[in-house]
Amino acid sequence: MTVEAAVGAGVTPGPARIWIGGQGFSPRDWVGTFYPPGWPSKQFLPFYARVFDTVELNTTFYAIPSAATILAWRDRVPADFSFCAKMPRVITHDKQLQGIEGELYTFLDRIALLGDKLGVVVIQFPASFSRRHEERLRTFLPLLPAHMRFAVEFRNRSWDHPEVFALLRESNIAWCTTHWQDLPPVVEVTADFAYFRLVGYHEEFSRLDEVQRDRSTELEFWARAIEELGQRVSRIHVYINNHYEGHSPATLNRLKDLLGLAAVDPRSLWPGPQKSLPGLHRD
Repeated sequence: MTVEAAVGAGVTPGPARIWIGGQGFSPRDWVGTFYPPGWPSKQFLPFYARVFDTVELNTTFYAIPSAATILAWRDRVPADFSFCAKMPRVITHDKQLQGIEGELYTFLDRIALLGDKLGVVVIQFPASFSRRHEERLRTFLPLLPAHMRFAVEFRNRSWDHPEVFALLRESNIAWCTTHWQDLPPVVEVTADFAYFRLVGYHEEFSRLDEVQRDRSTELEFWARAIEELGQRVSRIHVYINNHYEGHSPATLNRLKDLLGLAAVDPRSLWPGPQKSLPGLHRD
């Protein structure tokens, strides 16, 4: 698949601000590889925010965080940091959009506490959620506030259809480009921003402390796709899972290098002698 064939019609001219970060920031396997040895978990986020300027909050998928937790996240990162959050699974997976108004409004009110640091809310559906549920989606989308950004991740190929793209464009909701297992990734522009999730196979790696699968070819493709979209949308969010190559910090910085973006070697921030992060190229 070529970049030109994969990318749909643009919406708003760029150049885009590109945000690249991890899907979460707290794997214990990162201690001694990304975080300094013995680094306390309460200091994970401030350290992470010195290396990357965005993160996708996976924890919001499992439960709606308390107001105190969200305010703590907000107050422990720089002013230009961007949080993206997954919509709770009770809405998308357990109830599959039926009778979810209470949970939806509670979550949206809570996540809004991030203020200007809230980037995008990503709505991930399970593979079982096919286009036969389209009427549920059409009823659900008008419930979403226009002042927030939303991206929709479908894991069923039936949604790859021009009518679905048109539906999302009506509300300026981004089609989430997903590289997950063997699902063919589809790049399509349906909003004035773009959203990418590079996930891989969750069962592939038993540890997450180093790159264990080389996806250089795929990363080069994504870099070209992002550069192309960067001239046609206002902002691009890209989030990479540990299971994409085995250790997402290294993958994130390699993608940044391919895009010509400044990359920070986390080990340069460690106290004492430093080493380079495995997989991070330096001239």
